[in-house]
Amino acid sequence: MTEDNKVYFPNLNSLRGVAAIMVIISHLQHNQNKFSKALSNFGNIGVTIFFVLSGFLISYLLLVEKEKFSKINTRDFYFRRVLRIWPLYFLMLFFVYTIVPFIAPKYYISEMERFSIKSLLMNVFFLTNVTLILKLTPLIIRVIWSIGIEEQFYLILPWIMKIKEQLRIKIVLFIILFLPLCKLFLILFEKITGNNSLQTLSSIITVTRFDCMAIGVFFGVLAFYKQFFLGKRCIKYEFFTKREIQLTVYILIVILFLIGAVIRSLFNIINYIIFPWLFAICIINLATNNKSIFKIENKILNYLGKISYGLYLVHELVIFLLMPLFMPFLKDFLPFFKNSIIYIGVFGLTILISHLLYYGYEIQFLKLKRKVSHIITENKF
Repeated sequence: MTEDNKVYFPNLNSLRGVAAIMVIISHLQHNQNKFSKALSNFGNIGVTIFFVLSGFLISYLLLVEKEKFSKINTRDFYFRRVLRIWPLYFLMLFFVYTIVPFIAPKYYISEMERFSIKSLLMNVFFLTNVTLILKLTPLIIRVIWSIGIEEQFYLILPWIMKIKEQLRIKIVLFIILFLPLCKLFLILFEKITGNNSLQTLSSIITVTRFDCMAIGVFFGVLAFYKQFFLGKRCIKYEFFTKREIQLTVYILIVILFLIGAVIRSLFNIINYIIFPWLFAICIINLATNNKSIFKIENKILNYLGKISYGLYLVHELVIFLLMPLFMPFLKDFLPFFKNSIIYIGVFGLTILISHLLYYGYEIQFLKLKRKVSHIITENKF
């Protein structure tokens, strides 16, 4: 590949590292039964960042490919997704469904339905949003719910990016609006009729965050073209990169985070409806605006972003294995020292395992992925 075919967005690997840290902290809080309202929200916020970031980055790269080669090669796109997602995902499924029952028989017996053939098959075919709602996902890999949603969205994304710009934007906006409206309709239907028969469908729609990824696509398209028209209205890139807009967005994120921590009933509305738009504006500035008022690019976060897929998939298994070992020895420690040891142990082992998986396993598939990539990027997605 020539230099013209290389794309790198500053800050995005580091942002992935931040999102992974937030998810791990959230699950550590839950496993210690210390439901700090602020920290327990970190996990959901981190996943929202992952969704928006994926939609932004992949849509932008597909547009670069379309511009440079006059087409998007869907076969190669799907092959790249397989090489990036499947190897570690299926390794984790194999370990959990075949090894865990032998090393943790009590846990396996207590959750046998979650280890059923039905559970395995649905997760193999990336129906992880469904298995989550039906309580068929082993708790130590419950994070895979988001992997399935991304894979489902990737099935339609290249076809959306192939079509004309105006129609593309309309489809993206339809996705953004359709899912929340469906959820609202189902909630109202249940309240008015008292019929809870659609509750499972409502839950699956809530979990399936296509709208969140579509917001990332919306801003990926905007970052690429710098402007587009919605009817007679021109949406300009420059508006979202103004210093006052950036400052307002960051202040809003802090305020809404605190509100969500204090008023739990508002958190889902904030995280599902408002945060994706605010995070997308942050991402477009972090990635493409030289005058971004906030930058997080540094070696440590960049490294954590590089191995963030492993961090995300492995950390709950590490918590599951370490907590029973830690707790008997730490019961008499002061809370600060106990929590410090737990955090250092879990983060240290999670990073070590993720590092080994990345450089000893994932990288072999990533090298092959690079060979079929028409546009090269060092952003790990």
